[in-house]
Amino acid sequence: MKPLCLRLVATSCCLVMVAGSHASSRPRYGGMVRILLHDRVNTIDPAAEDDHPAARDRLAGLLFETLAVIDDQGRLHPGLASSWSPDSGKRTWLFRLRLAKFSDGSPLTAADAASSLTRAGLPWKCTAADLQTVSIEAPAPVPHLPELLALAKFAIVKRQSDGTLLGTGPYKLSEWRPGERALLIVNEDHWEGRAFPDAIEVQMGGSLRERLLERQLGPYAAAELTLDQLRSLDGANQDILVSHPADLLVILFLQPDAASTGRAGRRPVDPRVREALANALDRATISNALLQRKSSAASGLLPQWLTGYEFLFPSLSDRARARKLVTDAGLGGQSGSLALAYDFSDPVAKLVAERIVVDCGQVGITVRAYGDAHVNTRSGQASLTADAILLRLPLRSLEPSVALSSRSVDLGLDGQYGSALLTAGRPEDLYEIERKMLENFRVVPVAHVSQALWLNGNAHNWQQLPTGAWNLDQLWLEGARPSVP
Repeated sequence: MKPLCLRLVATSCCLVMVAGSHASSRPRYGGMVRILLHDRVNTIDPAAEDDHPAARDRLAGLLFETLAVIDDQGRLHPGLASSWSPDSGKRTWLFRLRLAKFSDGSPLTAADAASSLTRAGLPWKCTAADLQTVSIEAPAPVPHLPELLALAKFAIVKRQSDGTLLGTGPYKLSEWRPGERALLIVNEDHWEGRAFPDAIEVQMGGSLRERLLERQLGPYAAAELTLDQLRSLDGANQDILVSHPADLLVILFLQPDAASTGRAGRRPVDPRVREALANALDRATISNALLQRKSSAASGLLPQWLTGYEFLFPSLSDRARARKLVTDAGLGGQSGSLALAYDFSDPVAKLVAERIVVDCGQVGITVRAYGDAHVNTRSGQASLTADAILLRLPLRSLEPSVALSSRSVDLGLDGQYGSALLTAGRPEDLYEIERKMLENFRVVPVAHVSQALWLNGNAHNWQQLPTGAWNLDQLWLEGARPSVP
């Protein structure tokens, strides 16, 4: 198998809709950028659980920074670390920190970085080799450690005794109302230079109904769109950014096989029923009709445009086999009913869950779908009595091994596959691990889904990565009053 991953990423990036990027050579300082988020973020801590991790990471990325960064072409660049070097076996890495300050003016030290990485769950020994050098030692080779450290969860955070979180990012937190509003003010002393806007105000969970009817964003520079809202702007001269199909809609069965020890209050689901459900899904209709061709049918955990090998996984859609499996399993009556939980705040998840109910009914599987507030966190999943959950997982990296490792964590499979993923160096290795993750049908991919953003005409140089993440380094507002010379 040829290592096509990064070449495919670079080629496919040309396909992203960037109508609202408005490249300009005359940026202005000043102004407040107002953003409307669909989801409600309850924590800015990048290492904590949140029901909406992608939205949380967008906020946290303005406050906290990682040692390395990956650009929209999948290329690795220095971040808070100005350079790094591994030993010959790629087991011990040294990261040299640049001179930077936290938002309270205190200097960034290697001890701060090592403490932050350890708290965030990096599974290896992190120490300060000297004042500005972090040493990371692993028991096995880690060929993509810098790419791993570019994940938002490994952003460097300084934790005060009173619970205050300090970062080195281009903005500082001025006001925080969890789930409602965040006000960020510019960090004048940022190591890379001052950002253009004076402040960023984020409103969470707001309704776009009036804005969609008027087809104008009003005071907002940008607003998140759910895919069902795109119809309201069809044919209009609007600036819409649409990512690659990057988020994964996936069904995860919460209970183990019958031979394993199940959780209290949750019965095991026959593996034949899981396979039948996988074959019952009409992924083409879900992707093309429900999700307006802003998605692609999923046969693997990572999209084809990222890995180049997803097409090797079987495209399950065999209802005759599904009916036979249901018959062989003796499924029927109330005992044959499956409960499927989804995120009640996600209209796309609701649409897809309702379609899953219909598809499964065609082969004799009765599915009861219901919305819940906490399906996306492990602590929330532990309290569910559902047989399965429909998850929407963000694509956290453009490096395939790191992306698959992150999805194994999101699916609770990191204990089984985590070490192998972090040491995998070839596409062939990743493919084989992913195949094993899917072979028992406890994980059933449904669709890779795009993220959409509505951009105001006065917002310039807003960059959206293929994953849907944002890069606001060069963002500025038309008509803003200059706040610095």
